[in-house]
Amino acid sequence: MGDDNIIVQKPLSELIADQLKTEIWNESIKFGDRLLETDLAERFDVSRSTIREAFKILETEELIVSKARKGTYVTDFTQQDLNEIIELRTLIESQAFKKAMPKLDDDHIQKLEKITGQMKEKADEHDWNGLFDLDMEFHSFVVNLCGNARIVRIYNSLQVQIRTFLMHLDQYYSNPQSFYREHKELLQALISKDKNALEQRVSNHIEYVEEKLLGVNDENRVQAN
Repeated sequence: MGDDNIIVQKPLSELIADQLKTEIWNESIKFGDRLLETDLAERFDVSRSTIREAFKILETEELIVSKARKGTYVTDFTQQDLNEIIELRTLIESQAFKKAMPKLDDDHIQKLEKITGQMKEKADEHDWNGLFDLDMEFHSFVVNLCGNARIVRIYNSLQVQIRTFLMHLDQYYSNPQSFYREHKELLQALISKDKNALEQRVSNHIEYVEEKLLGVNDENRVQAN
């Protein structure tokens, strides 16, 4: 049997953690909901120790929190949490995208074109969750080309929180096509090899979200100053 026929199976605890993440992202499990070991063990037909292992994964990713003598809850992200994620994402991606730009070759561009093509399909289907998954794939692919292992590690450690943050965005875009077009424009900026244009495009992409999600606009910034 060839290597291509070998299926790498994740541990059961990781599969359950992935399923719980998906349910949080599609909002069938809400922020602040309590997660009960016994209920989940029965639902997934596994031991409670397996559920505890899944909880440890989600705690490491800061998607759930265990409270002494109270239980385990889905993290209830505050506006401050979202603001910090946006700030970190702007700092990391602006630098990473600029460093990745000169490293882009034809194969990389083809990969990004394939992702944006898939985004167009998901936009046509009004599949926001599919779009957000592809958004993560697009941004992660570029960040991983930046050549700075520490930037990559920090970004990868934030992946779950960024994906969780994205689930808020569908209500702030007029339609999924506008979200897709932003990524098409990001790709065009990468291909242009114009660092200033790219930095502006990355900044605009993330700051648009900041303005819509957090109610930050020029008037508020002036008042804050």
